[in-house]
Amino acid sequence: MRQTKASNSKATLLLLFAVLSLNACATETKNSANRAGLLTREYVWYDGDREQSVWLDPQLVVEFDPDSESEQAVKQANTSARVVPVERIQPGIRLWQIDNNADAAVAMLKSGHPQGRYSPVFHDGTSRDARMRALPGNIIVYLNPQWDEPAIHAWLTLHKLQVEKKLEIGPNIYVIKTGPGLEALDTANGLYRSGEVKAAFPDWWQEVVTR
Repeated sequence: MRQTKASNSKATLLLLFAVLSLNACATETKNSANRAGLLTREYVWYDGDREQSVWLDPQLVVEFDPDSESEQAVKQANTSARVVPVERIQPGIRLWQIDNNADAAVAMLKSGHPQGRYSPVFHDGTSRDARMRALPGNIIVYLNPQWDEPAIHAWLTLHKLQVEKKLEIGPNIYVIKTGPGLEALDTANGLYRSGEVKAAFPDWWQEVVTR
């Protein structure tokens, strides 16, 4: 009988070990899937009257016009932050990897270092391999082409907006000042959805994609 108990105990231990091993493998597989998985936070913007989707990358932040002071601010906001060397990043751009929540890091930077220009990173698809884009600030607005200068001034005053410059690509097309990040996206979407403008979209920074 003692031999039978010993055999049963050994079999039980072997079974327990197998279950734990399977759980460990499943956990590792899940973690790997999370690291390489698809992006899920979808945002929309309007290219004229066409609704376009972008997906937020929760671990990337773009810094515009970086300097040593702004670099220190990022590291203070998130101690895990590290610069990502990216071949296709243009001059005047620094890309940061944030192990925690990039949204929280951007919010903290906006509060603690308001003179800096930071934006979360979006992708044109649900994969991190899709082209990156970000929001350096400002939006492009197509106003009613029939409006005269007094009408344009009245509309700007009503919405407390300030013109950065006028674009000579058509009648009544302006770059309007906004802050960087989601402020630009929210402002553009709000104006377009109001029905008061012909088009409104962020003045996007986009990753250069070589073919």
